[in-house]
Amino acid sequence: MSKKLSEITVIYGENPQQKCYGIDMLPGGANDPLAIGNFELTQGENPSFCNITDLDRMLQTITHVGAVYSLNTGETPLIALGAKHGNCCGAGVGDNWKQVVQNMLDGDLRAIFGGSLMLSFEVTGDVASELVTYNSAYGKRLLDMVVAPSFTDEAKEILQRKNGKLRLFSNPALANLDKNSLDSTKRDRYLRGGHITQDNYTSILDFDSKVTTKNSIPFSEAQKNSVMLAWAIAVTSNSNTITLVKDSMLIGNGVGQQDRVSAAELAVKRAVAANHEVVGSVAFGDSFFPFPDGPEVLAKAGVKAIFATNGSVKDEEVAKTLTDLGVAFYTVPDNAGPDSGRGFYAH
Repeated sequence: MSKKLSEITVIYGENPQQKCYGIDMLPGGANDPLAIGNFELTQGENPSFCNITDLDRMLQTITHVGAVYSLNTGETPLIALGAKHGNCCGAGVGDNWKQVVQNMLDGDLRAIFGGSLMLSFEVTGDVASELVTYNSAYGKRLLDMVVAPSFTDEAKEILQRKNGKLRLFSNPALANLDKNSLDSTKRDRYLRGGHITQDNYTSILDFDSKVTTKNSIPFSEAQKNSVMLAWAIAVTSNSNTITLVKDSMLIGNGVGQQDRVSAAELAVKRAVAANHEVVGSVAFGDSFFPFPDGPEVLAKAGVKAIFATNGSVKDEEVAKTLTDLGVAFYTVPDNAGPDSGRGFYAH
């Protein structure tokens, strides 16, 4: 029997020795169809703190993916995300569910083992079979949770694990994502002895507003399409982040680094380790490049288009370097105004 997350007991905290006290719904939260408490546990044992927070992180990402495509193209594609500890390791968008799922899984077959999935379309028996068997070298793929608008009975049977270890969460609202799906409620974080509150991240990359080219090399329509996915993933991953996408498929996510060069190196390393061809890919960085060294790492690996913010004193030097290397370079402001493109997250 499905039960809303606001009504269940969360089995433990971030680690098994930590007690979790469950979800306290905000006033009005029940009126938000995508509020975490409104997701239902459709199958599997009660979730842990990490299951709930990972679900929230993936929800941030999938709503940003839906928003950026809805705003720039007028349509929202089918979306499939794979994540570990809230950071995307695989993502696919498109109009063919099988290709979308395969692109998501192929993003990083090693990282997705034991990971979490979120889809914007119903999981049928065929979809479930693809999720657990496609390109799996070790039999049925081990997953921790799958989140989708709904699951058929056949899908539930295929996905079940011993002792309910694979949790299935459903919410029909995931099937109708658009530019209005972003969470606009303020975010609150506990600090020792208090709380700090900020506005949510509701900026959406808009190619018709404040986007400037830093050299004469244009983005192709295919590159723009891939940059939208890279943007949505980067701004909802632990910063510093540089995200690589090719043919509307995440191929490398360099997250949580202390400098931009390391983020670039990690993104390329993850792509190569997952057997992806970096040549021809696009990159999005969640803030500006202070020096040309990070962009050089990406360009020399074969990245052909880079999107980042501007505001560094070295902007023109970075642009010239990328022009000389034949890489398109587009930016948006990295300022304190409403048009800022900075995408720091999860500090």
